[in-house]
Order: sequence, then structure tokens, then C-alpha cells
Amino acid sequence: MTSHIDHSWLKRSLVMIMTLREGDAGTWDAEKMADFAQSFSLDALGFSVGGIVAFYPTQVKHHPRAATLGERDLAAEMIAALKKRDIRPVARIDPSMASRELYEERPEWFAQDKNGKPIGVHGHFITCPNGGYYRDFMMRVIEEMLTRYPFDAVWANAAQFSPWHTPQCHCGVCRSKFRARTGKALPAENWGDETWRQYNEWRYECIAEWNAEVQALKNRVRPEAAWIPLSQVAESWDHSRVGGWDLDYTEPHQDGIVLEAQRRYANMFWPGLEARYMRDLAPEKGGGITVSYFLPWWRFYAVPAAENRMWAGQIMAQGVMPWIHVTGYQETHFDKRGLDSLRATFARFRANRDTYLDNRSGAEVALVYSRHSLDNIGQQDPTGRYLDHFRGAYNAMMDQRVPFDILSGHRLNLEALKRYRAVVLPNAACLSDAACDALEAYVRGGGHLVATHLSGNFDALGNPRAQTLLGRLAGITQTGVTWTNLRAAYGVIREPDNPLMAGFEGTDLIPVAGDIVFVRTPDGESESEGEGKTAPLTLVPPVEGEVGSGISVPEFNVIKHVTDYPMVVDRPVGEGRVVYFPWQPDLIGFRYGLRDLFRLLANAVKAAEGFQDVLRVTGPGLVDLALLRREDRLVLSLINFSSPGSFNTGQRRIIEELVPLHDLVIEIRAPEGFEAGTARLVFAERDIPVERQGAYLRLTLPKLEAMETIEIRGAGAA
Repeated sequence: MTSHIDHSWLKRSLVMIMTLREGDAGTWDAEKMADFAQSFSLDALGFSVGGIVAFYPTQVKHHPRAATLGERDLAAEMIAALKKRDIRPVARIDPSMASRELYEERPEWFAQDKNGKPIGVHGHFITCPNGGYYRDFMMRVIEEMLTRYPFDAVWANAAQFSPWHTPQCHCGVCRSKFRARTGKALPAENWGDETWRQYNEWRYECIAEWNAEVQALKNRVRPEAAWIPLSQVAESWDHSRVGGWDLDYTEPHQDGIVLEAQRRYANMFWPGLEARYMRDLAPEKGGGITVSYFLPWWRFYAVPAAENRMWAGQIMAQGVMPWIHVTGYQETHFDKRGLDSLRATFARFRANRDTYLDNRSGAEVALVYSRHSLDNIGQQDPTGRYLDHFRGAYNAMMDQRVPFDILSGHRLNLEALKRYRAVVLPNAACLSDAACDALEAYVRGGGHLVATHLSGNFDALGNPRAQTLLGRLAGITQTGVTWTNLRAAYGVIREPDNPLMAGFEGTDLIPVAGDIVFVRTPDGESESEGEGKTAPLTLVPPVEGEVGSGISVPEFNVIKHVTDYPMVVDRPVGEGRVVYFPWQPDLIGFRYGLRDLFRLLANAVKAAEGFQDVLRVTGPGLVDLALLRREDRLVLSLINFSSPGSFNTGQRRIIEELVPLHDLVIEIRAPEGFEAGTARLVFAERDIPVERQGAYLRLTLPKLEAMETIEIRGAGAA
């Protein structure tokens, strides 16, 4: 049960998480590190206190003090130093591993591999979230910390199954607990086996259960402290899936939300993705998105300043606080090149947080992110089978400059859906019955749904539906025939005047690849749209010499057949509308960077009844947009993703510099009754003129570097 204590300070706080190494205990200068925290304009500092080792004189049996701690009480020293600077103390705990000596005494507390052996990391053994280490020992550690020290929050690192890329746990507790739940033995990984899918879901439930136990303890011992365990969404699926991290499951059992976007080999938009997800999941709760000062494998080596400004900026743009993780600052060898830049960025955020906070989103489009689809249709290839679809839809909205929010597929309901003119399902294949019911009510009541590929074909655990979502909505049935791994295919534009085909002047072809699901529609006898009802976009089979090669000799590169198979199905449903792509324009657009496919998806969104652009931005560059609203102001943030290219290294490149964009013309649709007063540039620290042109406010942004925020105050606003 969520505590009723006010934890609203989390909504406004800039926070740093600082990891102490065991060897730091003897040399740590609390005053110096508090000064370091203050130099970042922080409201709170999280630092290591207990778990693997204790940085205070613990009395809990089996809780070893850091080897170099001596008689020091670093927790007390740090709290005193921070309080002098009006910085809140946050306790960092890590329950992921413990000593070999403890394993010898309490082996049942530890994870075991399939051969019954303990799993070692750094000379320690991995602990199990279902065992006594988490459920008994860590409870006593947390109780001691909260009883002894006035911490404002407890933050948990690596509280999960299989931390540090270790294998699945087969300990006795897991075996007996899963059998009690399902009547089955622990399965081996096999996504075709429903028992494995049940086990995968069970891991998420176990971690949520532990969070509930910690929160109950915290509420009993020190309710004014916030419980804020770490989690991750989307790009880190390889970590969060095996770990059992699902924010939708744990959120009811935590006082604030802390997500992590530290991996720098993930997509550049990951921090903004998580900020959008977090904000709309639990808007009443505070917290932040943690970014790292360092590169993931080189913890003393700074991320270039340009990337860190863009990385943190897209979080703040969504009205969410960026947090920062620093480790090893007291190390003799440390890359300090990015510190001053981040200090300046955080200082600007702190000085202007009233601009960013306590607003509501101005977006009228929502993308649905479905963790159930990531797991249960993604299976052994979640990137290729799900995540690249979602990434493509995300990129399409960015590329076409459509402001958007993200809704959780776990929590779809009519009230949330009704806020949007258009909702997009990028291959959201696995949806619950409740989610499908909500989507049907949304569309029949006047909503506009854009769906791709297999959206709504399966229940949440990946079992095929007797009737698909698109079947019950628009009578679209699938023939059971699919064409997979296409290359060199095309879509032929059959109706160039159709709004779905806007912006394709000069071509009657767009690229098609990937997988196609063949469909029948109520007014067609086969996969075609029926006589006289040819779809606006139809399939040209691959133009290739050998089937599946994607290659043809130029002299024989000839389109021999244009089919009537629809590449888009557009249907009225009740008072609303469904636009369905029975293929993968989102995934293919993302993988090949095909702007025409991004345009196609955006056109489908803009086909919504009464759709008007919330804002228009004219000028070059790849820019992420966030529009927030309050009664007396509009807040538009632009994040510059425009960066020079480099050779493909197998990972996404690190951003060393951003290309400044100049003279972007911006038009914002004014809310009813809103009269603009001043337009202030937060980062350039000056006003610019804004004028009214019909329904829109028009202004010109002279220069966009990493980020700029434009605050437009209403006439007469203070």
C-alpha cells in the first residue's frame, strides 16, 4: 500500500547517485564530497550505505563493514555535511550479492545455477530475491538504517533476478515457490512453452512483491522516507526482463519512480522515452531518470559534454527531473572534462524548474508501449520482433515533428485514451482483454487508431486470440498466409490524392520490406479491397532474380505485376476510425532510416477527424519536441539530435558534437482564450517576439544548440 506521507519534494529535486567503492571508506572526505554535490545545484545526494558492505557501524549480523571503514560512520558524516548545505540524504542499498563466508553459513539465501552451484561475481555470490537474504536480512539492514539515520529516501540498486548478467536462479526457494504458484517445475527457456511465459511473468511479480514488503517496513519504521527502487524501460530489455523489473508492477509499491538511462549504446532518445513513460504512468509521483556521467564500461571516463546536454535535456523537456550518477570521483585517475558543462546544465534546470514542472502535456497523439509484446511476441528476438517497431514509430513522430506521449499497454483504459485524437499501436501484438476492450470503446466513441502488423492478435501472455482486435473492430481477418523477409518490394500509390499519401508528389512508389500479413476486409472477397475499392497503397512483389535474394540484374529489373493486396486498410468504426498497416513500416523505417515510411505513419495519425497540428516547426535537423501547458503559459522544448555522422562501429556512435540549427520557424496552436504575452528563451536568457496568426502563435528561434525551451506567458501572467 502506498504511503500517504507527502513525498512531493521528489518532483522538484535534482539528485546525484554516488557509488562508494569499499576502498573509499577510509579516505572519503565527506565535506569535500558534499561540496562536489552542491556544485551541481543538487537537492539530494544518494550515496552507498549498506547491502554488499556497510559504510556505517552496523550491528546486523552477517552485514560486513567495509574493510577500510575502521571506526568511521560515513553515513553520519555524509548526512551532517549534506544537511549543512540543505541537501537531502538518500541511502543507496544493493542486495545483489554477499560474501562467500555468508554463503557457507546460509546457502539457502543465494541464487543457484541449474546444477545447484552458487553464482560468483567479484569474489562474492549472487543472492536470490525470493530467499532469506532479501526477505529477512535486507529487511533488518533497511530497518537499522532508517531507525538510526534521518534519510529522506532509500534507493535500491540491482534489486533483481540475474544481476550483472548472471544465469537464471534454480534455488530451492524459487523451485518451491513457482511450483506452489503453478503446480509446475521451473522451466528452461523456451518461448513456445506457455510454462516459460508464465515463469517470465512470475519473475516480475516476485520483484513487485519484495518492493511491497520493503515499503510496508519503511512505512512502519520511517514513513517520511521515500522508497524509490531503480527500474528500467524498453531499451534495456536484456537487463530488465531477466531481472523481473516492470515499473507497471512495482509502481504501486514505491513512493517515487527512478528509472535509469545510463547505457550509452542504447538509442539516443531513450531518456526521453523513459521520461514520457514515467510521467504518464504515475503523474502524481515524483522521481527522475538517472543518466551516467561516464560510459558504461569505462566508469572513470566522461561522456562528451554535447551528448550529456542532449541526454539530460530530453528528460527535463518532459517535465521530469534528470538525475546523475558519478562513481570514482576520488580516484587518482578520473576524466573531469564534462563536469563543468553538466554543472552549468543542472544550474539552468534548477533556476528554471518552475517553468518545466506542474504542467500537463499538450500532445494529442499517444504511442502504446507494450512490455507484454516485447516479451511474448519478441521472445528470443525482442529487438527485431517488437522493439524496432516501437522505435520506428517513435522516430516517425520525431522526424515528422508530431508531439506525442507514451501510454503503457498494461494500463490502457478509456479515460486515458480519450485524451488523444490518435493512438498508435506499433506491433502491440500482446494486449490484455481489458486493453482491447478499452481500445474498442475508444474507437467506437470517436477515437482514431493506427495499428501495424500483428497488433492485438494475442492475449497478454502471447496466446492467439480467437478474434483479433482488428477483427472485432473493423472485420479485418487474416488469411493465415504471410510473406516473410521481403526485400526489394514496393508499395504502389493508387490514390495520390488520398490524405494518407500526402507528401509523396513525384513518386508512385515507396519501399516495402519485412513481413506482410495478408488480410480480408468485409467489403472484399479476398485479400484485395474488392472490385472498385482498391486500397490507396498496394503491393508490388519483390523485384529480384532469385526468390529471397533481393537482388536482380539491372537489365532484368522490371516490375511485372502490381497486385491489389492492400498495404493499408482504412475503415470507419462506429464514430471513429482504424488505419491498419498489415506489414512493418515502423520497423523498416527505423532500420533503413526511410523518411517516406515515417511520413506514411504520420499521415495515418493526421488522418484523425478534426486533426490540427499542435505545433509546426519549419527548418532543418532532427529535433524532438515537447509541449507542456498550464493555464497561464505554454512551454515548448526542442532537443537537437542533429550530429555529424561516423562509420558504423556495431554500436551507436557517441555524440562528440551537435550541429547548431538556425532560424527555426515555430507555430504553436493557441489554446482557446490564450493571448500571448512574452516568449522567453530559457537557455539563451532573452525574450523573442511572438505574434498571432489565426489560430497559431508564430515565432522564430534564432539558434538551437543542444536544447532550448521557449516559455510563452499569457498576457497579464505574473
